[in-house]
Amino acid sequence: MFSLRHMPIFRFVLFVWALLFAMSSSAQSIPDDNTMAMIRANYLYQFASNSNWPSEWKKGTFNTAIVGNPEVFEIMVSKYAGKPIGSQALNVIGATEMTVTPQVHVLFVDRSKKAELAKYVKEFKGKSTLIVTNWEGALAQGAHINFLSIDGSIRFELNKTAMTEAVITPGIKILQWAIE
Repeated sequence: MFSLRHMPIFRFVLFVWALLFAMSSSAQSIPDDNTMAMIRANYLYQFASNSNWPSEWKKGTFNTAIVGNPEVFEIMVSKYAGKPIGSQALNVIGATEMTVTPQVHVLFVDRSKKAELAKYVKEFKGKSTLIVTNWEGALAQGAHINFLSIDGSIRFELNKTAMTEAVITPGIKILQWAIE
């Protein structure tokens, strides 16, 4: 028979069961790829809002282009499009291949488009476009920021010289978060 003295134990068991159920449900509903995409999208937004561009780049919309990763594009659109970057509204451009190049502040080139990085580096040379990638060795190929996976966490490395040449100043947070 169930008595009032068993109530705390019953509540504890019910709490643990609900917690385990919630954890297993959330783990099943978010695939690893989407989690990685969410983290990358958040970092892209942080790079945009915590870096400084030349004054002529602070007019109109703030354009972020995502090449080769539809998941990052969808998350950027749903969570960050229209949010302010300084006095500019964030505009997200998705493309498998960019043919018309507007003023792009941040360009994310996914590893699936690795072979096209040289083309983008050349196309944006002399412009203040922050080029972000996600594969080993991309900084040596001209990227400014490169995502790395270290012990299951997404981190990033930074090419300060390339950013200086592009007249983009990384903010204190970006410098502190980067891997040396």
